Amino acid sequence: MPTIRAAEVAKRRLSLAAHRLGTADPVPGLASIIDRSFDLPVGDPRYGNNALMPGALPLEHSFSEVQAGALRLDFEPLGPHASPLARRQEASREMRKMVHHNYGKPALLWFDQASEAYRGSQIHGNARFGAWLGGAWDRYGLGEAKVYYELGPDGLSTLPPNLQHAARIAMSMLPGLQPIFTSISCQRQAGAQRIYFFHRGDLRLLDLEPLMNRLGVGQQLPSLLTAVGLILGGRFTLPQGSVILGLRDTNRGMEMKLDVLLPGVPDLPEQIPQLIDLLLEQRPESQHAFQSWRNAVSPDETFGNPGRLSVVSVRVNPQQSGRLTLYFRPVGYDQPPSGDRPGQADPYSLRS
Repeated sequence: MPTIRAAEVAKRRLSLAAHRLGTADPVPGLASIIDRSFDLPVGDPRYGNNALMPGALPLEHSFSEVQAGALRLDFEPLGPHASPLARRQEASREMRKMVHHNYGKPALLWFDQASEAYRGSQIHGNARFGAWLGGAWDRYGLGEAKVYYELGPDGLSTLPPNLQHAARIAMSMLPGLQPIFTSISCQRQAGAQRIYFFHRGDLRLLDLEPLMNRLGVGQQLPSLLTAVGLILGGRFTLPQGSVILGLRDTNRGMEMKLDVLLPGVPDLPEQIPQLIDLLLEQRPESQHAFQSWRNAVSPDETFGNPGRLSVVSVRVNPQQSGRLTLYFRPVGYDQPPSGDRPGQADPYSLRS
């Protein structure tokens, strides 16, 4: 049997998903970096050595209510043997190409200034992954390009002033927060940067209230509690290892994003898919968009689902209550479809 590279499967899956969803195809712009990142055979266990999707191919799909019609993906570039510095340099080069080609020189100049601190020839000695690359494609083309940079011990000093100030407030009010990486994104009209923290120890969701008040999003706490509490079956304390908190300065004010890492949460309710649908019933357009996305990203009837749900994320800003982003460890990339592999009865599975 001929060896099939994971890159070929990934490109085929992405093009098919884009066609079904009605978005631009990301493959023409990403073909080269996909080839360099996934050159090993499908199912090669070495792919599991990564920081994005440990134990699996480091490529992640997500559905976001705020980009409801988009095909979104993140991936770790250059394969399992690349150094963190090589990944950071490669992700920067690819990001610059995407920004310049799709948004022009002014956007590239903005990105170069925003990313200058992360594009040097040195990286801190404890770096694990260096950088990831991502994007969101809609019907008109590339709607957002994004790069994630791993932060070192002095990571806060590299942030823009407003974001740095918000980050220091967050760390003073929640001492368990530890900066881990930052993302820089470019869209058609604007760019933005987000800081991500890992939370050490358990987190009571109600303990977010003082911080949210300081950030100007305190009025959105009920919507955040409703979303997380409903999907997690009434759980309002998140255990050690299950929380990443993100902050981003936007033209609507400070945005806060709470990521719940499901593998770190014990005793999850089996009906999470139904609970997500129940929550989205309050916003029929989002519910319909998620159903369309789910059908588009599910490779075929062999697999029957878009993958294993890995992260449930809720974002709020001063003008908008909680909106979901759902991240999946996708099927269809680790091995090609097989006619004798049974499909999944559930619309999607929880990531183990």
